[in-house]
Amino acid sequence: EMVMWMVKSEKILIQGLSKTNTGNFMGFAVGGPFMLNHTLVVYNSSLTGDTTGKLKVMLDGREILNHWDEKGNAEFEAPFLLWAARRTEWDVSMHDHDVLGIKPAIDWAVGPWPKRFQQAPQGGLYYFKLPSGVEITVSGVDYMSAVIKMAPQQGQSGYCGNFNGIAEDEFEPPAPGSVPPVLVPAWNRAVGEGLEQVSDADNLFKLASPELALSAALVQQASALGVGRQEDPMMASPCKDAHSLDEAEQACVSIPDVDLRAACMADFCLTEKASVVDDAAMSGVMEERLSDGRVPLFVGHGPCRDIGGQALRAVRTKGVRIAMECQELLREVGAAIAGVVGAQLKTEGTCELVVRPGTDVHDLLDFAPSGGGWVDADLSGGVGDPHGGLGGASFVAGVEKDLSWNCWRLD
Repeated sequence: EMVMWMVKSEKILIQGLSKTNTGNFMGFAVGGPFMLNHTLVVYNSSLTGDTTGKLKVMLDGREILNHWDEKGNAEFEAPFLLWAARRTEWDVSMHDHDVLGIKPAIDWAVGPWPKRFQQAPQGGLYYFKLPSGVEITVSGVDYMSAVIKMAPQQGQSGYCGNFNGIAEDEFEPPAPGSVPPVLVPAWNRAVGEGLEQVSDADNLFKLASPELALSAALVQQASALGVGRQEDPMMASPCKDAHSLDEAEQACVSIPDVDLRAACMADFCLTEKASVVDDAAMSGVMEERLSDGRVPLFVGHGPCRDIGGQALRAVRTKGVRIAMECQELLREVGAAIAGVVGAQLKTEGTCELVVRPGTDVHDLLDFAPSGGGWVDADLSGGVGDPHGGLGGASFVAGVEKDLSWNCWRLD
Protein backbone atom coordinates (compact mmCIF):
# COMPACT_ATOMS: atom_id res chain seq x y z
CA GLU A 1 0.00 0.00 0.00
CA MET A 2 0.94 3.63 -0.54
CA VAL A 3 -0.21 6.59 1.54
CA MET A 4 -0.26 9.86 -0.41
CA TRP A 5 -1.17 13.45 0.22
CA MET A 6 -4.52 14.37 -1.28
CA VAL A 7 -4.61 17.75 0.45
CA LYS A 8 -1.57 19.08 2.27
CA SER A 9 -1.87 22.51 3.86
CA GLU A 10 -1.17 24.28 7.13
CA LYS A 11 -4.59 23.58 8.64
CA ILE A 12 -6.20 20.81 6.59
CA LEU A 13 -4.56 17.41 6.01
CA ILE A 14 -6.20 14.69 3.89
CA GLN A 15 -4.35 11.50 2.93
CA GLY A 16 -5.32 8.72 0.54
CA LEU A 17 -4.46 5.01 0.68
CA SER A 18 -4.05 3.01 -2.51
CA LYS A 19 -3.03 -0.49 -3.47
CA THR A 20 0.19 -0.07 -5.44
CA ASN A 21 -0.22 -3.34 -7.34
CA THR A 22 -3.72 -2.51 -8.63
CA GLY A 23 -4.03 1.26 -8.18
CA ASN A 24 -7.29 0.88 -6.27
CA PHE A 25 -8.26 3.73 -3.97
CA MET A 26 -8.92 2.02 -0.63
CA GLY A 27 -9.22 4.70 2.04
CA PHE A 28 -8.64 8.24 3.24
CA ALA A 29 -7.70 9.93 6.50
CA VAL A 30 -8.46 13.49 7.63
CA GLY A 31 -6.67 15.41 10.36
CA GLY A 32 -4.76 18.56 11.21
CA PRO A 33 -5.44 21.71 13.23
CA PHE A 34 -8.86 22.26 11.66
CA MET A 35 -9.91 18.92 13.20
CA LEU A 36 -8.53 20.00 16.58
CA ASN A 37 -5.98 17.24 15.90
CA HIS A 38 -8.60 14.47 15.89
CA THR A 39 -8.37 11.96 13.05
CA LEU A 40 -11.11 10.53 10.82
CA VAL A 41 -10.25 7.39 8.84
CA VAL A 42 -12.50 5.69 6.26
CA TYR A 43 -11.38 2.52 4.50
CA ASN A 44 -12.63 -0.51 2.60
CA SER A 45 -12.72 -3.47 4.97
CA SER A 46 -11.07 -5.74 2.37
CA LEU A 47 -7.80 -4.16 3.55
CA THR A 48 -8.13 -6.25 6.71
CA GLY A 49 -9.25 -9.44 4.98
CA ASP A 50 -13.01 -8.81 5.17
CA THR A 51 -14.48 -10.06 1.87
CA THR A 52 -17.77 -8.16 2.28
CA GLY A 53 -16.23 -4.94 0.98
CA LYS A 54 -17.95 -2.81 3.62
CA LEU A 55 -16.66 0.63 4.46
CA LYS A 56 -15.40 1.19 7.99
CA VAL A 57 -15.25 4.59 9.68
CA MET A 58 -12.90 5.29 12.58
CA LEU A 59 -12.68 8.43 14.70
CA ASP A 60 -9.52 8.53 16.82
CA GLY A 61 -9.25 4.76 16.47
CA ARG A 62 -12.82 3.97 17.51
CA GLU A 63 -15.37 2.71 15.00
CA ILE A 64 -18.42 4.87 14.37
CA LEU A 65 -21.48 4.59 12.08
CA ASN A 66 -21.45 0.85 12.73
CA HIS A 67 -24.90 0.61 14.38
CA TRP A 68 -27.51 0.76 11.63
CA ASP A 69 -31.28 0.89 11.78
CA GLU A 70 -33.51 -1.50 9.84
CA LYS A 71 -32.92 0.53 6.66
CA GLY A 72 -29.14 0.47 7.00
CA ASN A 73 -28.98 4.13 8.06
CA ALA A 74 -26.89 5.64 10.86
CA GLU A 75 -25.77 9.05 12.12
CA PHE A 76 -22.99 10.26 14.39
CA GLU A 77 -22.22 13.66 15.87
CA ALA A 78 -19.23 14.98 17.79
CA PRO A 79 -20.13 18.61 18.61
CA PHE A 80 -17.93 21.26 16.97
CA LEU A 81 -16.03 18.53 15.07
CA LEU A 82 -18.02 16.12 12.92
CA TRP A 83 -21.47 15.30 11.64
CA ALA A 84 -21.58 12.01 9.75
CA ALA A 85 -24.28 9.89 8.19
CA ARG A 86 -24.62 6.55 6.47
CA ARG A 87 -27.44 5.95 4.02
CA THR A 88 -28.22 3.08 1.70
CA GLU A 89 -29.54 5.41 -1.01
CA TRP A 90 -29.02 8.96 -2.26
CA ASP A 91 -31.02 11.50 -0.24
CA VAL A 92 -31.81 14.67 -2.17
CA SER A 93 -32.41 16.58 1.06
CA MET A 94 -28.97 15.69 2.43
CA HIS A 95 -26.46 14.97 -0.31
CA ASP A 96 -24.84 17.54 -2.57
CA HIS A 97 -26.27 17.38 -6.10
CA ASP A 98 -23.01 18.81 -7.47
CA VAL A 99 -21.38 15.42 -6.77
CA LEU A 100 -23.51 13.81 -9.47
CA GLY A 101 -22.52 16.45 -12.01
CA ILE A 102 -18.79 15.65 -11.95
CA LYS A 103 -17.64 14.54 -15.40
CA PRO A 104 -15.01 11.75 -15.36
CA ALA A 105 -12.29 11.79 -17.98
CA ILE A 106 -13.50 8.47 -19.40
CA ASP A 107 -16.35 6.03 -18.77
CA TRP A 108 -14.98 3.23 -16.62
CA ALA A 109 -16.37 -0.31 -16.60
CA VAL A 110 -18.07 0.27 -13.23
CA GLY A 111 -20.58 2.51 -15.00
CA PRO A 112 -21.41 6.22 -15.27
CA TRP A 113 -20.18 8.47 -12.47
CA PRO A 114 -23.62 9.25 -10.91
CA LYS A 115 -24.29 5.53 -10.43
CA ARG A 116 -21.36 5.37 -8.00
CA PHE A 117 -23.56 7.29 -5.55
CA GLN A 118 -27.18 6.90 -6.64
CA GLN A 119 -29.70 4.12 -6.00
CA ALA A 120 -28.11 1.66 -3.53
CA PRO A 121 -24.34 1.84 -4.07
CA GLN A 122 -22.16 -1.04 -2.94
CA GLY A 123 -20.79 -0.55 0.56
CA GLY A 124 -23.30 2.17 1.41
CA LEU A 125 -23.26 5.94 1.00
CA TYR A 126 -21.41 8.04 3.59
CA TYR A 127 -21.49 11.79 4.12
CA PHE A 128 -19.14 13.77 6.37
CA LYS A 129 -19.42 17.45 7.38
CA LEU A 130 -16.25 18.77 9.00
CA PRO A 131 -15.03 22.16 10.27
CA SER A 132 -14.07 24.93 7.80
CA GLY A 133 -16.83 23.86 5.40
CA VAL A 134 -15.13 20.62 4.33
CA GLU A 135 -17.58 17.99 3.03
CA ILE A 136 -16.76 14.46 1.87
CA THR A 137 -19.15 12.10 0.07
CA VAL A 138 -18.11 8.43 -0.17
CA SER A 139 -19.44 5.13 -1.50
CA GLY A 140 -17.97 1.64 -1.67
CA VAL A 141 -18.25 1.36 -5.46
CA ASP A 142 -14.95 0.29 -7.09
CA TYR A 143 -13.60 -0.28 -3.54
CA MET A 144 -14.05 3.44 -2.79
CA SER A 145 -15.36 6.47 -4.67
CA ALA A 146 -15.01 9.81 -2.89
CA VAL A 147 -15.59 13.50 -3.54
CA ILE A 148 -13.98 16.20 -1.37
CA LYS A 149 -15.61 19.63 -1.37
CA MET A 150 -13.70 22.44 0.32
CA ALA A 151 -12.39 25.96 -0.16
CA PRO A 152 -8.83 26.37 -1.52
CA GLN A 153 -6.19 26.67 1.18
CA GLN A 154 -3.16 28.92 1.22
CA GLY A 155 -0.10 26.89 0.26
CA GLN A 156 -2.21 23.85 -0.64
CA SER A 157 -0.48 20.95 -2.39
CA GLY A 158 -1.04 17.24 -2.98
CA TYR A 159 -2.81 15.13 -5.58
CA CYS A 160 -5.95 17.28 -5.41
CA GLY A 161 -3.85 20.16 -6.77
CA ASN A 162 -2.95 23.64 -5.62
CA PHE A 163 -6.14 25.36 -6.88
CA ASN A 164 -4.28 28.32 -8.37
CA GLY A 165 -6.43 28.23 -11.48
CA ILE A 166 -3.63 26.98 -13.73
CA ALA A 167 -4.31 23.42 -14.89
CA GLU A 168 -0.97 23.12 -16.67
CA ASP A 169 1.00 23.00 -13.42
CA GLU A 170 -1.10 20.14 -12.03
CA PHE A 171 -0.31 17.29 -14.45
CA GLU A 172 1.46 16.18 -17.59
CA PRO A 173 -0.03 13.91 -20.28
CA PRO A 174 1.32 10.37 -20.60
CA ALA A 175 4.22 9.71 -22.95
CA PRO A 176 3.00 9.11 -26.52
CA GLY A 177 2.24 5.44 -27.09
CA SER A 178 2.57 4.47 -23.43
CA VAL A 179 -1.17 3.77 -22.96
CA PRO A 180 -4.07 2.96 -25.32
CA PRO A 181 -5.66 6.11 -26.83
CA VAL A 182 -8.95 5.52 -24.98
CA LEU A 183 -7.12 5.81 -21.63
CA VAL A 184 -5.05 8.90 -22.43
CA PRO A 185 -7.56 11.43 -20.91
CA ALA A 186 -7.41 9.59 -17.55
CA TRP A 187 -3.73 8.71 -17.52
CA ASN A 188 -2.16 12.06 -16.69
CA ARG A 189 0.93 12.15 -14.51
CA ALA A 190 0.62 14.45 -11.52
CA VAL A 191 3.27 17.15 -11.12
CA GLY A 192 3.85 19.77 -8.46
CA GLU A 193 4.44 19.73 -4.72
CA GLY A 194 3.16 17.38 -2.04
CA LEU A 195 3.29 14.27 -4.25
CA GLU A 196 5.81 12.39 -2.12
CA GLN A 197 4.75 9.33 -0.14
CA VAL A 198 3.61 10.26 3.34
CA SER A 199 6.24 9.50 5.96
CA ASP A 200 5.51 7.18 8.88
CA ALA A 201 5.73 10.15 11.24
CA ASP A 202 2.92 11.94 9.35
CA ASN A 203 0.85 8.87 8.47
CA LEU A 204 -2.65 9.57 9.82
CA PHE A 205 -3.70 5.95 9.25
CA LYS A 206 -1.07 4.77 11.73
CA LEU A 207 -1.61 7.63 14.16
CA ALA A 208 -5.30 6.71 14.36
CA SER A 209 -4.73 3.00 14.91
CA PRO A 210 -6.53 1.41 17.88
CA GLU A 211 -3.22 1.01 19.73
CA LEU A 212 -2.73 4.78 19.73
CA ALA A 213 -6.36 5.77 20.24
CA LEU A 214 -7.44 7.90 23.15
CA SER A 215 -7.76 5.96 26.40
CA ALA A 216 -11.19 4.94 27.57
CA ALA A 217 -10.77 7.21 30.58
CA LEU A 218 -10.77 10.25 28.30
CA VAL A 219 -13.43 9.12 25.88
CA GLN A 220 -17.03 8.66 26.90
CA GLN A 221 -18.68 5.76 25.15
CA ALA A 222 -20.99 7.01 22.39
CA SER A 223 -24.61 6.88 23.49
CA ALA A 224 -27.53 5.93 21.28
CA LEU A 225 -29.84 8.80 20.36
CA GLY A 226 -32.59 6.73 18.81
CA VAL A 227 -32.15 3.86 16.39
CA GLY A 228 -29.00 4.09 14.30
CA ARG A 229 -27.81 7.40 15.81
CA GLN A 230 -24.76 8.03 17.97
CA GLU A 231 -23.33 11.07 19.68
CA ASP A 232 -20.01 11.49 21.43
CA PRO A 233 -20.21 14.82 23.28
CA MET A 234 -17.28 14.10 25.58
CA MET A 235 -14.73 12.84 23.06
CA ALA A 236 -11.26 14.00 24.11
CA SER A 237 -12.94 16.58 26.30
CA PRO A 238 -11.27 18.23 29.31
CA CYS A 239 -14.70 18.43 30.94
CA LYS A 240 -14.88 16.07 33.91
CA ASP A 241 -18.47 14.99 33.30
CA ALA A 242 -21.59 15.63 31.24
CA HIS A 243 -22.78 18.35 33.65
CA SER A 244 -19.52 20.29 33.19
CA LEU A 245 -19.87 19.93 29.43
CA ASP A 246 -23.42 21.34 29.57
CA GLU A 247 -22.22 24.32 31.63
CA ALA A 248 -19.36 24.98 29.20
CA GLU A 249 -21.69 24.74 26.21
CA GLN A 250 -24.12 27.22 27.75
CA ALA A 251 -21.32 29.61 28.72
CA CYS A 252 -19.76 29.64 25.24
CA VAL A 253 -22.88 29.39 23.07
CA SER A 254 -22.59 33.06 22.07
CA ILE A 255 -19.27 32.44 20.24
CA PRO A 256 -20.22 31.97 16.56
CA ASP A 257 -16.89 30.57 15.34
CA VAL A 258 -16.83 26.78 15.74
CA ASP A 259 -13.12 26.47 16.54
CA LEU A 260 -13.16 29.39 18.98
CA ARG A 261 -16.26 28.01 20.67
CA ALA A 262 -14.58 24.63 21.13
CA ALA A 263 -11.51 26.34 22.61
CA CYS A 264 -13.77 28.43 24.87
CA MET A 265 -15.48 25.28 26.17
CA ALA A 266 -12.15 23.59 26.85
CA ASP A 267 -10.87 26.65 28.73
CA PHE A 268 -14.10 26.95 30.71
CA CYS A 269 -13.90 23.31 31.84
CA LEU A 270 -10.26 23.66 32.80
CA THR A 271 -10.54 27.00 34.63
CA GLU A 272 -14.27 27.30 35.47
CA LYS A 273 -13.85 31.04 34.88
CA ALA A 274 -16.50 32.99 32.98
CA SER A 275 -13.82 35.43 31.75
CA VAL A 276 -12.68 32.92 29.11
CA VAL A 277 -15.91 33.65 27.22
CA ASP A 278 -15.00 37.33 26.85
CA ASP A 279 -11.49 36.35 25.76
CA ALA A 280 -12.84 34.01 23.07
CA ALA A 281 -15.31 36.63 21.85
CA MET A 282 -12.54 39.21 21.53
CA SER A 283 -10.40 36.70 19.64
CA GLY A 284 -13.26 36.22 17.20
CA VAL A 285 -13.60 39.98 16.66
CA MET A 286 -9.88 40.34 16.05
CA GLU A 287 -9.81 37.35 13.71
CA GLU A 288 -12.66 38.80 11.66
CA ARG A 289 -10.96 42.20 11.43
CA LEU A 290 -7.71 40.59 10.28
CA SER A 291 -9.38 38.28 7.79
CA ASP A 292 -9.10 39.05 4.08
CA GLY A 293 -12.71 38.05 3.57
CA ARG A 294 -15.73 36.32 5.10
CA VAL A 295 -16.51 32.82 3.91
CA PRO A 296 -19.75 30.83 4.17
CA LEU A 297 -19.57 27.99 6.71
CA PHE A 298 -22.14 25.22 6.89
CA VAL A 299 -24.07 25.39 10.19
CA GLY A 300 -26.39 22.42 9.79
CA HIS A 301 -29.50 20.91 8.22
CA GLY A 302 -32.41 23.19 9.07
CA PRO A 303 -33.47 26.84 8.75
CA CYS A 304 -31.02 29.25 10.41
CA ARG A 305 -31.68 30.35 13.98
CA ASP A 306 -30.12 32.88 16.36
CA ILE A 307 -28.71 32.16 19.82
CA GLY A 308 -32.21 32.05 21.30
CA GLY A 309 -33.53 29.65 18.68
CA GLN A 310 -35.48 32.41 16.93
CA ALA A 311 -35.68 32.94 13.18
CA LEU A 312 -33.83 35.93 11.81
CA ARG A 313 -35.29 37.91 8.94
CA ALA A 314 -34.87 36.15 5.59
CA VAL A 315 -35.09 37.67 2.12
CA ARG A 316 -35.82 35.22 -0.68
CA THR A 317 -34.40 35.14 -4.16
CA LYS A 318 -36.68 34.21 -7.06
CA GLY A 319 -34.44 31.73 -8.82
CA VAL A 320 -31.24 30.74 -6.96
CA ARG A 321 -31.81 27.03 -6.31
CA ILE A 322 -28.31 25.49 -6.19
CA ALA A 323 -26.36 25.31 -2.93
CA MET A 324 -23.10 26.53 -4.45
CA GLU A 325 -24.81 29.56 -6.03
CA CYS A 326 -26.51 30.35 -2.73
CA GLN A 327 -23.16 30.32 -0.92
CA GLU A 328 -21.55 32.49 -3.60
CA LEU A 329 -24.40 34.99 -3.32
CA LEU A 330 -23.94 35.06 0.45
CA ARG A 331 -20.22 35.65 0.03
CA GLU A 332 -20.73 38.46 -2.50
CA VAL A 333 -23.53 40.31 -0.73
CA GLY A 334 -22.09 39.73 2.75
CA ALA A 335 -18.83 41.38 1.72
CA ALA A 336 -20.72 44.57 0.87
CA ILE A 337 -23.55 44.61 3.43
CA ALA A 338 -22.52 44.02 7.05
CA GLY A 339 -26.06 43.11 8.09
CA VAL A 340 -26.13 39.98 5.92
CA VAL A 341 -25.09 37.18 8.28
CA GLY A 342 -26.19 33.93 6.63
CA ALA A 343 -28.17 32.07 4.01
CA GLN A 344 -30.60 29.17 3.95
CA LEU A 345 -31.89 26.94 1.17
CA LYS A 346 -34.80 24.51 1.24
CA THR A 347 -34.99 21.50 -1.08
CA GLU A 348 -36.94 22.56 -4.18
CA GLY A 349 -36.98 26.11 -2.79
CA THR A 350 -34.89 29.21 -3.49
CA CYS A 351 -31.94 30.72 -1.65
CA GLU A 352 -32.74 33.12 1.20
CA LEU A 353 -30.28 35.58 2.70
CA VAL A 354 -30.52 35.99 6.47
CA VAL A 355 -30.04 39.49 7.88
CA ARG A 356 -29.59 40.85 11.39
CA PRO A 357 -32.18 43.18 12.96
CA GLY A 358 -32.01 46.77 11.78
CA THR A 359 -30.56 45.95 8.36
CA ASP A 360 -31.96 48.00 5.46
CA VAL A 361 -32.93 45.19 3.10
CA HIS A 362 -33.41 47.68 0.25
CA ASP A 363 -29.61 47.67 -0.07
CA LEU A 364 -30.02 44.20 -1.58
CA LEU A 365 -31.46 45.84 -4.69
CA ASP A 366 -27.91 46.74 -5.66
CA PHE A 367 -27.42 43.02 -6.38
CA ALA A 368 -29.18 41.01 -9.08
CA PRO A 369 -29.20 37.28 -8.27
CA SER A 370 -29.81 34.90 -11.16
CA GLY A 371 -33.35 33.80 -11.86
CA GLY A 372 -35.17 37.11 -11.47
CA GLY A 373 -33.85 38.97 -8.44
CA TRP A 374 -35.60 39.16 -5.07
CA VAL A 375 -39.13 38.37 -3.88
CA ASP A 376 -40.74 41.80 -3.66
CA ALA A 377 -42.81 41.03 -0.55
CA ASP A 378 -39.64 40.30 1.43
CA LEU A 379 -38.24 43.77 0.68
CA SER A 380 -41.27 45.62 2.04
CA GLY A 381 -42.45 46.29 5.56
CA GLY A 382 -40.52 45.91 8.78
CA VAL A 383 -40.87 42.24 9.57
CA GLY A 384 -39.88 40.51 6.35
CA ASP A 385 -40.89 37.13 5.07
CA PRO A 386 -43.59 35.26 6.96
CA HIS A 387 -41.35 32.42 8.18
CA GLY A 388 -38.56 34.83 9.13
CA GLY A 389 -38.44 36.83 12.35
CA LEU A 390 -36.51 39.41 14.25
CA GLY A 391 -34.26 37.37 16.51
CA GLY A 392 -32.38 39.41 19.06
CA ALA A 393 -28.86 38.20 18.21
CA SER A 394 -26.73 39.52 15.37
CA PHE A 395 -25.41 36.19 14.09
CA VAL A 396 -26.50 32.71 13.08
CA ALA A 397 -25.88 30.40 16.04
CA GLY A 398 -27.61 27.19 14.95
CA VAL A 399 -30.52 25.59 13.11
CA GLU A 400 -33.94 24.17 13.75
CA LYS A 401 -33.19 20.63 12.62
CA ASP A 402 -34.83 19.75 9.31
CA LEU A 403 -32.99 17.70 6.67
CA SER A 404 -34.81 19.51 3.84
CA TRP A 405 -32.93 22.74 4.69
CA ASN A 406 -29.28 23.85 4.61
CA CYS A 407 -28.01 26.82 6.61
CA TRP A 408 -24.73 28.73 6.22
CA ARG A 409 -23.30 31.64 8.17
CA LEU A 410 -20.55 34.07 7.31
CA ASP A 411 -17.33 33.49 9.20
